[in-house]
Amino acid sequence: MKAKQPLMIGIIVLLISAPSSIALENQVKVMVAGLTGEIKFASAWLEIDPLTDPRVIPARAQDSEFTPEELHRFIRIYFPRTYDDLLTYEYMVLAQIEVWLFTNRQQKMLHDAVLEGLGGMNTRSVMSMHTGISIPWADSVLSDAFPNDADAVVAIDYRLHDAPMRVIINTNENVPPIYRPYKDLPGVEYSFGGSYGTNLAIPKDGAIVVSYSVGPYQYGYAGAYADPRFQNPGWIPQSMYWKYGEGITCTHQDMFGQYWNTIYNPYAPDMVMAEIIFSTGRELPQDVVTVHRLRNKFTDFAESKSFIFSLLDFIDRFGANSNPVVESMGEISDTEMQARQLYIEQSYGEASSTMDLALSEIVTLRERALKLKDRALLWIYIIEWLAVTGVSLIAGFALWTLMIRRRLYREVSVTRMSM
Repeated sequence: MKAKQPLMIGIIVLLISAPSSIALENQVKVMVAGLTGEIKFASAWLEIDPLTDPRVIPARAQDSEFTPEELHRFIRIYFPRTYDDLLTYEYMVLAQIEVWLFTNRQQKMLHDAVLEGLGGMNTRSVMSMHTGISIPWADSVLSDAFPNDADAVVAIDYRLHDAPMRVIINTNENVPPIYRPYKDLPGVEYSFGGSYGTNLAIPKDGAIVVSYSVGPYQYGYAGAYADPRFQNPGWIPQSMYWKYGEGITCTHQDMFGQYWNTIYNPYAPDMVMAEIIFSTGRELPQDVVTVHRLRNKFTDFAESKSFIFSLLDFIDRFGANSNPVVESMGEISDTEMQARQLYIEQSYGEASSTMDLALSEIVTLRERALKLKDRALLWIYIIEWLAVTGVSLIAGFALWTLMIRRRLYREVSVTRMSM
């Protein structure tokens, strides 16, 4: 085991076991399972968004710092113990899982929960380019609950390497406006160069393609409601959904990197949240730019709050009284909590105004914390100044005495050798 692995395990366990710090009504409890990097990426979005309460379960050994034995232990401890416990979740994100890490009973529980209304998403089409991972996924009963025809995918050469592609949003009016409001926003219909590599996705009968991956592919799959511009071959599903029993699940052609990275597409978290909102039966937002900015306000608040607490932790070591700042932070957090509840209730305008108030207050509190830091370190600054000044004076006096007054110097006398 690598030396840094215990620290990483501790971080993952903390993410898994830590309860939500804010008790909000009607939050969506989300199970996030899969490759460590992917689930940290996804859960970071879900932690910030007030609507979602993510619970993380690492479930991938390949390309991971965890052994299968450690992953089996995580799943055994943190996967819901009973079917009723599982039904407390409204959504699951399966990000490149190794499905065989879950027992047949757990796979069947997840499948049956979808039939009863659990929403879900799986990434990377069939989870991986490695057939040792993709074929077990296709054989699992759990893959039946998702709109991607995993059996058809693994039966052919499904790995698309180094193919340039562009994401195109389906504009068919029969497709619910999950992605369509984002169509003309920067980065949403993004073009990738030749370094792009992903997996083929094939829609099952009744699956609806929400966005297409357009490139030099030998395949073409339109879905239930084709985009008016659809061409075959060359257009394949990039994201699609269907209804399975009472649940709505979706499949992403690729993983949470690349297109879903905010470096390329700043609206990626909003689009993922739109899928969760749609799958859990909530009303999709109309003004997506306003909601995007509101989510950014929650992010800004979290960053400011983290900075202030880090600063207080530092100055506490010097005996500063940080209680007034902590009490004020509690009051500001109450304001932010009100904004979060308004967000969950989809009162976005009120939530935005409330967050503006919270942000203005936390900026003021940040200034107070910085002044407290300056006062706490005042004597350190004074002592450092006295020490530096004293050393400078001594060095200057010595230099003046030795090199200018030359009192300690004696003139060199000339000696002659007697003959």
